[in-house]
Amino acid sequence: MPSFLGLHLAIWIVLAIYLAAMLALGWWSKRGIHDQEGFLMGNRRFGVFLMAMHSFGTGTHPGDVAGVTSKTVSAGASGVWVSWLWMFGTPFYWLIAPVVRRMRCLTVADYFEERFGRSAAILYVLVATIGMTVALASMLLATTRTVQGMMGKAEMAAAATALSAPGSDSIEVPVGAGKSESARPAAGVSARESDQWFFGILLVSTGVFVLYSYWGGLIAAVRADAAQGLMIIALSFLAIPAAMRLPALGGWRGVLGTVGALGDPPGQYLQLFSSRGGFSLVTILMLCAYAPLSMMAQPHLMTVCGAGRSEWEGRFGFTYGNILKRVCTMGWALLGLCWLAYLTKTGARVHPDAAFGDSVRYLLSPVLQGVMLSCVLAAAMSTGDAIQVTVAGLFTQNIYRRYLHPRADEARLVWVNRVGGVVIVGAATCGAILLRRNLVQVILDFVTITGLVGIASAMGILWRRMNGVGVYCGTICASAVFLWLRLHGKVATDLLWMHFPSGVPQWTLYAGPMAFGVLAGVIGSLVSKPPSRETIDRFFVKIHTPIGREDNLALPLDQAVPPERRWLTAGGLFIVKPTRQSWVGFATALAICLGCVATMLALIRM
Repeated sequence: MPSFLGLHLAIWIVLAIYLAAMLALGWWSKRGIHDQEGFLMGNRRFGVFLMAMHSFGTGTHPGDVAGVTSKTVSAGASGVWVSWLWMFGTPFYWLIAPVVRRMRCLTVADYFEERFGRSAAILYVLVATIGMTVALASMLLATTRTVQGMMGKAEMAAAATALSAPGSDSIEVPVGAGKSESARPAAGVSARESDQWFFGILLVSTGVFVLYSYWGGLIAAVRADAAQGLMIIALSFLAIPAAMRLPALGGWRGVLGTVGALGDPPGQYLQLFSSRGGFSLVTILMLCAYAPLSMMAQPHLMTVCGAGRSEWEGRFGFTYGNILKRVCTMGWALLGLCWLAYLTKTGARVHPDAAFGDSVRYLLSPVLQGVMLSCVLAAAMSTGDAIQVTVAGLFTQNIYRRYLHPRADEARLVWVNRVGGVVIVGAATCGAILLRRNLVQVILDFVTITGLVGIASAMGILWRRMNGVGVYCGTICASAVFLWLRLHGKVATDLLWMHFPSGVPQWTLYAGPMAFGVLAGVIGSLVSKPPSRETIDRFFVKIHTPIGREDNLALPLDQAVPPERRWLTAGGLFIVKPTRQSWVGFATALAICLGCVATMLALIRM
């Protein structure tokens, strides 16, 4: 069959058509870009469908797909939590979205400056830039690893090395599992050749979405997300039927039988909550509390909540775009279990991070491989362009415009935003090269880093007494605890009278920073000068005044939010009573999330 650089000619044709279409869309979207409002927020004109697809596309990238598949292949069903770590934070998106929209800001840093002062905004820009650069690095790393797997250019795992702990570089094959007669050769190349392909694929795939986002800003991102979101859904389930038809597996029950026999004792790989995979029940509970805090600090929060025509578009799109991702995650985990069973049956070996691409290469026809590769790049572009635009927007709006060139016109700001985006991607590319050995850990670190400043972001909305000193104390303390646990976990937990003979569990990386960040934020705020009452009242009037009722912005707080509307005010808290739309929407989203978990449990216990 005709091929070029390890890929069938049909794959290249499908890929070329896709890339040409996306670049044309980016070029066409330039027409709507005249100022920062257009580049960063798309002129706030998108409807429900586009907002849902934008939220879904922005939050879904190859790191999710490759990360879930990698962890599932190496640790079993609990690998689904690599992406589901946001699961029980999702219902809170229904409550968060209207508050963010009512801030009426272009960036999250604008909110920090208004609520806490300029120095707090600078701190947010610094922490958020680091966190989102790590996020972008994980996306570039996953894209590259997936393409390597599809081309058969990933490093082959050592045949004699068995997986003994999460993060290992090979896949465990139980004692006695030999290669069957139908086995294919193990996919992979030497370490040196693998690195050469890694750098080549990384640079080419990065260049495509940089050019695309440079042209079109958020308008291009949202338009592409509408098409790419549908492609990502196809990506989630396309390979499963082909895996089910493999004679070596014997259908879904055969997969469960093979995977269920793994481990000592057997059955470990079919546990949804597993300390072996790093996702015990306690870890999941910690993530339930930590995920909304992490989301509150992500720069693209303003676009996914505020680029719609009204609050409803932002609320529905933000929540249900992410719920759609939770459903698709089940497809990625099911494929990972199928591929784990296949590798066990045949004795084949592959690097875990390339397992998704390797399975696609083996299971699908060349044309469908081309579609799948396009889906992978679609997922990368939909997330990469959003990060590139929003993170660069932080620098342009809150550093360049504020301190470096206050008189810059809109055309100049758009240009700086575009150049800044290229710089961010360059830094993320370097990060992907440095962190290329463990994709799953990079994803988890991104969640933790953004949550470090998300603690202060949430406290500013819920507690009137929170001030700029509290932001610095909480963020710095949370960051120090995270670094301490990350680098010296055993020493740190022993000093805190927390003894874990088998190693430091993953949940401490979330519980530690969260607890110390909140405590330090409270103490720092209480021992320093309280914020101006006028400033605080004006802020709370704004976030509790719906879009379209701008006349109420001039009212005093007691009139805009009368006492009968307030739910909890003890100790300076300011939490209003939820409307019917709020609590019904929250309950509905929670029920759907619980339904996803119940469905996954039912599938692995058939």
